[in-house]
Amino acid sequence: MPESFTDYLFKNMPAMYRETGKQSHVYGLVSLMGDVLQGAEDEIDGIHNLLNPQKTRVEFLDWLASWVALGLDDTWSETKRRRLISRIVELYKLRGTVEGIKTFVEIYTDIRPEIIEPFSQGWIVGLRSTIGVDTKVFELREAPAHCFWVKVNSFEELLPKQKEKVMAVVDLQKPAHTKVLGYEWSASFWQVGARSTIGVDTKVGG
Repeated sequence: MPESFTDYLFKNMPAMYRETGKQSHVYGLVSLMGDVLQGAEDEIDGIHNLLNPQKTRVEFLDWLASWVALGLDDTWSETKRRRLISRIVELYKLRGTVEGIKTFVEIYTDIRPEIIEPFSQGWIVGLRSTIGVDTKVFELREAPAHCFWVKVNSFEELLPKQKEKVMAVVDLQKPAHTKVLGYEWSASFWQVGARSTIGVDTKVGG
C-alpha cells in the first residue's frame, strides 16, 4: 500500500513528536493538513499535463489556445479543439499563403474554397485562351496584383452566418496588403472531371 502524504509528513517530524505513534494528537493535527497538501502536491506533479492539449482538462482548452493566439469555435467538438491546438504552430507557418487560407477556412467551416488570382491566370493555349472569357489583356498599371477571388463550392446553399464565417477567416488569414475582389458561392453536385468522387466532393441523396 503506498504511503499517504500524512504518513510521509509524520515520518519526517522530529523523533520526540513520533514517540506515541499514530495514536498521538500530533498525528491527528498532521492529518488535517495531509489531504490538502496531498492535493497541492498532485497538482504540482501533474502541471505538465495542463500544457498538453491531448491531456489537459477540457476547461483548460480555451486557456491553452490563448497561449498561441488561437480562437476556438464554440461549435467544435472537444476532439477537434485538441487536434487544432496540437497543430496550430505548424499551421501558422502557412499563414498568409494560398494554401494557408484554404486550410484555415476548411478547419473553421469544413469547406475548402478555391483561391483565384487574376494576375496569375496567364494565357495557356487550350486551357485559358479566350479573350474576354478566361483571358484578359491589360496594361501593367491595371493589373490586379495582390488581389484574389474566393470561390466556395458546397453541397447545399450556405446560410448567411456560414458565409460570414468564411469571409471572417479569409480576412484574418490573408496578407494585410492583399484584397479580396469578391466571393462566388455555388451549391452544386456531381460533375464529371470536376466533382465526381463519392464521399469526397460528391454525395448520393434521395
